[in-house]
Amino acid sequence: MTSTSEASRNNQFRTYDRETSVVFLKTKERFGGLSNMAGGFPLCVNGVRIRTSEALYQACRFPHLPDVQRTIIDERSPMTAKMRSKPFRKDSRPDWDAVRVKIMRWSLRVKLAQNWNEFGRLLLSTGDRPIVEQSRKDDFWGAKVIDDGTLVGMNVLGRLLMELREQLKGDEAESLHEIEPLSIPEFLLFRQPIEVICAAGGSRRPVGLDARHERPVAPPPPRDLPQPSLFDQPMIDKGQMDIKTDRAAEAENTIGPKPYSGYRDSAHDWLGAAPEHWQVVRSKYLFREVDDRTDTGTETLLSMRQAHGLIPHNKVSTKPVTPEDLKGYKRVRAGQMVLNRMQASNGMFAVAREDGLVSPDYAVFRLLQPIEPDYFVNLFKTNIYRAKFRQESKGLGTGMSGFLRLYSDRFGTIPAMQPPEDEQRIIVSFIRNYDQRIRRLIQNKRKIAEAASERLKLVTREAMNSTDAQEIRLDVATQLVIRPVERAPANLYIPVGLYNRGRGMFLKPETPGEELGDSHFFWIKAGDFIFSGQFAWEGAVALVGDEADGCIASHRYPILRGTEGVVDTSYLLAFFRSDYGQLLLDIHSRGAAGRNRPLNIRSLRKEKIRIPPAEIQQEIRRIIDLETAIRKRFKSELAKINEYRERLISDIVTGKLDVRHIELPALDENTSLEDIDLSDDVLETDDTELMEGADADE
Repeated sequence: MTSTSEASRNNQFRTYDRETSVVFLKTKERFGGLSNMAGGFPLCVNGVRIRTSEALYQACRFPHLPDVQRTIIDERSPMTAKMRSKPFRKDSRPDWDAVRVKIMRWSLRVKLAQNWNEFGRLLLSTGDRPIVEQSRKDDFWGAKVIDDGTLVGMNVLGRLLMELREQLKGDEAESLHEIEPLSIPEFLLFRQPIEVICAAGGSRRPVGLDARHERPVAPPPPRDLPQPSLFDQPMIDKGQMDIKTDRAAEAENTIGPKPYSGYRDSAHDWLGAAPEHWQVVRSKYLFREVDDRTDTGTETLLSMRQAHGLIPHNKVSTKPVTPEDLKGYKRVRAGQMVLNRMQASNGMFAVAREDGLVSPDYAVFRLLQPIEPDYFVNLFKTNIYRAKFRQESKGLGTGMSGFLRLYSDRFGTIPAMQPPEDEQRIIVSFIRNYDQRIRRLIQNKRKIAEAASERLKLVTREAMNSTDAQEIRLDVATQLVIRPVERAPANLYIPVGLYNRGRGMFLKPETPGEELGDSHFFWIKAGDFIFSGQFAWEGAVALVGDEADGCIASHRYPILRGTEGVVDTSYLLAFFRSDYGQLLLDIHSRGAAGRNRPLNIRSLRKEKIRIPPAEIQQEIRRIIDLETAIRKRFKSELAKINEYRERLISDIVTGKLDVRHIELPALDENTSLEDIDLSDDVLETDDTELMEGADADE
């Protein structure tokens, strides 16, 4: 006999027709932004920056476990954030099943309120069609594929999104600007009650669609009956107070950046309002492309970096280049602006500080007006412009960002906000001043982590030189992992990759077995020691942590496990980060100097290494654990600094905040921004580097 709960569940199942529905599965697809896994929709709750609605939802499971909440929120990847919660699921709040739908609805409203234009536009672009999350195994939040044209499931997430879309279209849209906390027990973040969530400044009806006029209409799916409510009463109260006036008044009384006194319509919905004395002009009236090629290749090669702009190639790479290699490269003059066409949607613009050469695939622009080019570089790095550049980029296929380019004719049609020239200089001066102080702060925080690293090097060197250390061949001290994964096409796996320079391991997206390609894969577990088969000579080695336990590594990543009673793999990490260990990796990496130098793991394992007694190895493990904790905290703090910086600069260069009245402390003229730090992890916005010659092994 079917139980009452099962009958109720079955009554909530829906059948959807793919052709007449908006179906999303992968985040890079057209409607992928509807997924909780989608990046690009940052949130802020109680002053805490949270990258995705998935991380927020998972954190709400554990109001009584703030350390677990922190672990989830600190993860950059939404899939990893979800995985972080799994070991603690048994400790979820006791009423989780009863409140999880309410929490999901609240999370989606926070996502809309704080990403009003981007997420609102995406929601409204679905018209009146059913919204369905396709899932391989979850028919509660999503719907499973039954055949090529049909999906069946409760589709709770899709139905919450449809509910939100209808509220956004209606008269209650304004009330979505302010999100009250849920009326449930223990609704906490880091032991503090969750407060009212307010929309970002300047939010209004999402651009491009009027809720009651000219809505795209699609026929309803013939097999989907009217859906009774699965949920409680909506969280939005039509009587909620509009606090814009209060916030504006408060801003007027501050001594920091504040809104301008008057605004006007920019005439471009995606830009919103502009200060009334600013112009909005097409980029072709500000910049003109020049194509001047070198015949000799003897000029200085410049490389573009996300954080530091155009800098001499030899400052950031040991990769040799000859004048012959550079013939046909583009000349650039100091003061000109350069665009990496393939990375426009990642904000890869820079101003040349010196004459030199750049890649032939870059676009070089001279200035047509007396303007401050650094202002426009900061403007073009904002999320709103990056989204526009992606929309205007052309190339092969859909969603294949690696093959999309922003061509100069399309760039020229895009409107740019243009303050008066003197105000541009004030804005640039404010940003440079702010960046110098931020970089000094980061540099000071890094010194703490570097102190732990220096301590590790010292102890490792003493251990290797200890009279009690024994010389043992690596193939005796370790075992090579050779147990392959027997892949099932429909099962999901999480591959790993390594960064160079000892920066550790990262998790790649969860991938079905059928999409893993032709590589052989091996299971890894916590405590394994792993090399990059291509970039070990550059320091791409790592110790597998708990977060990667049960993941997989391709056959290009040799994996060692320590022989019990002989060596702790923490010591292997310390050893191969030492000067002698790095020398061995270099010696056993075949090929000439260059990027592609595969590691000969068999010859390396024949080397004898000095292994200290167990108590010294344990001391090294303790130092590594301390160093890891410090670097994790530093990474978390750096992410928060970056997120705040990006939001502040965006608000300034798009005219939401006025900095003309702020008196700036003098810059240290003896120290340039570039001199403070040239490492790629400072002020980068993503773990994956975005420029040519990327040093992430992916």
